[in-house]
Amino acid sequence: MKPTQLIALGALALLASHGASAQTVIRIVGSNGDRSATQTAISNILAPGWKFQGINGSASAANLSVATGANYGAWNGSYAGNALVIKVSFSGALAGIAAVAGNTDQRFVVSTGTGSGAIVDPSSSAAVLGSDYEINKADFGFSTNFQATSPFNGVYQGVTYSPVTEEIVGVSPLGFYASPGFPATGANITTQLAQLLYTSGAVPLALFTGDFANDANKIVYAIGRNTDAGQRYGAYTEIGLGTTTTVRVWQPTYSTPQTTASGVTYGGVVGTQDLWPAETLNGIYSPQGSGGYSTGALLAAALTTTLGSDAYKGKYLDPDTQTYQYLYPNATAGYYIGYVTPSDANSRVIGGNVPVANRGIALSYNGVALTNPNIQNGRYTAWVYNRILKPQSGLTGLQLTVANALRDRITNFDATAGGGLKNDAAFLVKRSTDGGLVTPK
Repeated sequence: MKPTQLIALGALALLASHGASAQTVIRIVGSNGDRSATQTAISNILAPGWKFQGINGSASAANLSVATGANYGAWNGSYAGNALVIKVSFSGALAGIAAVAGNTDQRFVVSTGTGSGAIVDPSSSAAVLGSDYEINKADFGFSTNFQATSPFNGVYQGVTYSPVTEEIVGVSPLGFYASPGFPATGANITTQLAQLLYTSGAVPLALFTGDFANDANKIVYAIGRNTDAGQRYGAYTEIGLGTTTTVRVWQPTYSTPQTTASGVTYGGVVGTQDLWPAETLNGIYSPQGSGGYSTGALLAAALTTTLGSDAYKGKYLDPDTQTYQYLYPNATAGYYIGYVTPSDANSRVIGGNVPVANRGIALSYNGVALTNPNIQNGRYTAWVYNRILKPQSGLTGLQLTVANALRDRITNFDATAGGGLKNDAAFLVKRSTDGGLVTPK
């Protein structure tokens, strides 16, 4: 080969190497409640022609809903002329705080966003390191909780968590919803009823309707989220239980499986149910009954189900006699109540692709309906702030530029994606802690 050919090949190799190294990878950890706004904002700051591959499949501009519905995935595109891969892990509000404040290892997809079809959920126990997921640090994150709400302040279980920069980018409402068959007329939950339901695990429907003649033997059961979820802490601080109160929620086992269509799971019959098993997430231990679902989508699916007689009667195995007993042997019906964002509720509980027969029931809270005006003027108080979390030092260069671009895009435009609200001049109230007093601005 001629020397001039060798020089040309060497130059091409150098260019290829430079091009590969010029592609910047940015890793973001966030809460389910931040997913729709953040994913929408990423699609808007990237140049046209971006691609996304996540656990729900692959997407382009024509089908953004695939990305906004995916908890894990990777974007491939460019920002201000810079080639980017943005990996997202919407694993929970507290996971986001822990990742940024503690610089802890997190799971991300191995995809660069250019593939086709669905990929393996990195959080799955079946996921394989290297082929299904990678371990890496997050550059920045999003959370629907203040860092002060979480245990990730100072030293926690041997890990030092540094203060983070928290900037509000929007507001996420929370709603309470009941499963099909719950009386729709006057459906309402009060702060006191919510406290009783989540500390006892089950209450008579009569406490909701006032009709003890007909509803005393119909039982309402509590379901909820796990300790990674900002919605959990938003809901429990809102109803006065705080962040450490032990709650009692249930885990259903289906005798008739649920149906999944168009990415939405619904229906099914609960054959039996038990208090949620004890679990530990991010070092936070939840005793039996105090855990819950890992995503709002999973909780939403339970709010479209029907309880069979063994479930609503509370069938359980007596440890002393080793015989099956019933907590409510005279029960004639049963329902679930849980809390989700309007985004999950509208698409997975009370509308969207859920058949009418399987749709749940929206509850007002303390007699006030969940509407944007009621939230903005302070009448409806079940809501949390969405905020971007940045380390107070170490975030520089393109990562910092992209973080600020996403902050501004969400704040000014995309906070409303998925049912959120802007924290703008029309939002007339504020709060300083999760579940704290709502006061005029």
